[in-house]
Amino acid sequence: MENFVRKVLPMGNDFVDCDSASNFFQILTSAYEDSTPQTPIYFILSPGSNPVKDVEELAVRNGIDP
Repeated sequence: MENFVRKVLPMGNDFVDCDSASNFFQILTSAYEDSTPQTPIYFILSPGSNPVKDVEELAVRNGIDP
């Protein structure tokens, strides 16, 4: 997946080489700010991960009813 993102996505290295000091919510917020209706956010999840709480919090902070 890492190689695909690096080679196919515009600025792919920026998505793979995240700041290790950032938590998931900070990265999600940054991704949301970069997204558009034409550039969606995709989640590639590992077993046991659950981003729902952070996505709902981001929605509330942006005035979106989750």
